[in-house]
Amino acid sequence: MKTIDKIQMVSLLLTRKCNLSCSYCAITRNYKNKPPEYPDMKHYIKNEMSTGYVKVLLDFLKKHNPEIFVLLYGGEPMLRPDLPEIIQHCHDIDLNYTIISNNTEEVEKPLKELIDLVGHIKGYTFSIDPLIVSDENDDDRIRKSNEGLERVLKYKEHIKDLVAEVTIDNRNIEYILPLVRKLTKLGICSDLTFIDIAHSPYYDFSNITDDNLLVLPYPNVHRQFNTIYAEHLNIHLGKSFYDKVLAVSGSNMNCSLGDNINNLTIDADGSVRLCLRIRGTKTPDNFKINEIFMSDGSLRKDLKPFIRSDKDKYCRGCNWTCQVMAEMISNNEIDFDNLAHTNKRGD
Repeated sequence: MKTIDKIQMVSLLLTRKCNLSCSYCAITRNYKNKPPEYPDMKHYIKNEMSTGYVKVLLDFLKKHNPEIFVLLYGGEPMLRPDLPEIIQHCHDIDLNYTIISNNTEEVEKPLKELIDLVGHIKGYTFSIDPLIVSDENDDDRIRKSNEGLERVLKYKEHIKDLVAEVTIDNRNIEYILPLVRKLTKLGICSDLTFIDIAHSPYYDFSNITDDNLLVLPYPNVHRQFNTIYAEHLNIHLGKSFYDKVLAVSGSNMNCSLGDNINNLTIDADGSVRLCLRIRGTKTPDNFKINEIFMSDGSLRKDLKPFIRSDKDKYCRGCNWTCQVMAEMISNNEIDFDNLAHTNKRGD
């Protein structure tokens, strides 16, 4: 039975600050033709949610759905000095989470300190990209990939759910298979993410405008994934999930956000975004996270019209896989246990 207007997954931007400026990401930067409704970076640094505000927010989410899954995003969330207190609160209320980190050398010290203070981490998702010759001029992409795997393996025993987020574009698709094989041998699940296009300036999470970088469902792409399935390699949620992702590859997914609210994105200042890719205008201007819930934990009825309005006005499609996951959960196609990537195989 389909669950309507129940949030299954939350993308929570703890900060917009980051030690990198990767070629395909725009979340930390101002850029040409950024919409006038969008606050500048000084606004976010000045008005970043406090520790107490984040903890209250997490309490709201847990009350709304005890099994909700929270992705702790940035920028780089490991740069928040209060992250150990936030993670400890997640443990105290038994909240499902993963930390999305670039896992560069600057992150290693706060990662070690976090583990020392809280004992273990439920979920840690680190970036590792299959590098090609043309990446030699992309210093930040190299920094988070060349030594990141070796660095994170030192802390593997303290992380229950260690996941590699692999960003795929049309240039590196042929390099995916050996990387996923290597990660599987190391007991690490691969979360394969297709590059997204910034269809307009309102797509403030993506910095890519070249359609030639898109991964399209051509035979060579299906060959890669069919081999992954045949070898039972460890990929996030397996064949049923990626069949759906491949069906909308090309950055043209038209999701049901606005009809059903099963996925929520919260910006660094506590405002509700349209989604991870698009900030929108009406939704963040009218709602902070503590304003969208009723006293019983249910969603306010007037949230949906604002989300629908922003989607109709600004959405031109995407590859945002979290929305696919949330819809699968709402349709009972997968359960929350499957969001724990460890030991989930390609079959």
